[in-house]
Amino acid sequence: MICELCGKNVTFSKKVTIEGVPLEVCAECAKFGIEAKKAPPKEAGPKPVIAQRLEVREKPRDIYEGSEKEELADDYAARIRNARSEHGMTQKELAMKINERVTVLSKVETGDMRPDDKLVAKLEKELGIKLKEKVMEIPASKGTGTSALTLADLIRMQK
Repeated sequence: MICELCGKNVTFSKKVTIEGVPLEVCAECAKFGIEAKKAPPKEAGPKPVIAQRLEVREKPRDIYEGSEKEELADDYAARIRNARSEHGMTQKELAMKINERVTVLSKVETGDMRPDDKLVAKLEKELGIKLKEKVMEIPASKGTGTSALTLADLIRMQK
């Protein structure tokens, strides 16, 4: 090991602070500084934001239970565009009625942007259409030991 102060090649070094700079020096140079004290262990402070968010998350659900939930329809853009034109409105008029920007409505109608739940509710109310569909989540096969869904699993689900 090399002394950081004089440059000698030594087998043993000490950690010292010389004029506020922590250095690893030989025994001869150690007399010019104050021996560095070990830092006390840091106290546990607040958890990082990520850890806090992970704690708040829902507990995992059983993937073998089938459940219905509503999801945005694949053709939501066409539904909005068609309903707006049937009501004889321009994008600007519709945007003013639902208190949204024209650019947002334009992006939603072209499919470049997926609307959030608030916007979906506004559009459904104003245009009188349904943008969400009920979707059945199909669980993985429990008995076969594989995650692939079999025809027998579908038959069991129908009963």
